[in-house]
Amino acid sequence: MLCNVSPVDRIVRLLFAIVLIGTALYFIPAPLPKTLLLTAAVLLLASAWFGICYVYKIVGISTARPKPAPLE
Repeated sequence: MLCNVSPVDRIVRLLFAIVLIGTALYFIPAPLPKTLLLTAAVLLLASAWFGICYVYKIVGISTARPKPAPLE
């Protein structure tokens, strides 16, 4: 399975998603900005949960450690 997000990156994404959700629910009264913040939070939660970031994939970077080559 492809994983291009490191464990530290996953934790940062999770924390940032929690901050976005809290901000959207408690401090933003307008529906459009609230929806945009919640959408961004859901995308961050999904990338943290599954360990893949499609922006990283498009750009060609990875924060995950490379898997060691199999010994033959």
